[in-house]
Amino acid sequence: MKIPPRDLFIAQLVGTIIAAFVQLGVAFWLMDTVANICTPEGFPFTCIQANTFFSASVIWGLVGPERMFGTSSPYHPILYLFILGALLPVPFWLWKQKFPTSWIRHVHTPLLFIASGFMPPAPSHVYTNWFIGCFFFNYLWHKYRNAQWNRYAFALSAGLDSGLAISGIVTYFAFMNVKMPDWWGYNTHHCPLAAHGMSSYEQPV
Repeated sequence: MKIPPRDLFIAQLVGTIIAAFVQLGVAFWLMDTVANICTPEGFPFTCIQANTFFSASVIWGLVGPERMFGTSSPYHPILYLFILGALLPVPFWLWKQKFPTSWIRHVHTPLLFIASGFMPPAPSHVYTNWFIGCFFFNYLWHKYRNAQWNRYAFALSAGLDSGLAISGIVTYFAFMNVKMPDWWGYNTHHCPLAAHGMSSYEQPV
């Protein structure tokens, strides 16, 4: 599937501008209509990712990096991960230079680190679905049906994104006045132990 670069850029630019205003409008609408939004009482609208971003803002702005990651802080060793992130791509690059056809050439360390950065707010099943989908579409399909992959992969990706957005809208309006079943997976605030910073085992003093 060949798309002229200029047309593709214009479509992406216009879509990004429209999405910015739509997301801002939806955010204001939710804040005005959903009671206790972004709090445990507002479940399921608890704003996990927004709270994670807020916590990061407090750490780097209010508390300050010196108190959070200084030499006296238990989180100080985390700073050495910056060095690890800078050095980790080197062995993969060297291996790729020596064995150009090895599967190592597909390892992208910055992408791995970016994905791991979403772990605090993202549920575990998200990563499982990502792995299954990517393994099927970008490995099996790409390897064994390469001609089909080259022709349909881009259109399929756009179709899946559009289908997710449309199904979300349809689901919202379809279940607006429907009482959901009473079961433990719906009534709990995600993981109760994780939400309260507790462990199922008694911690030693």
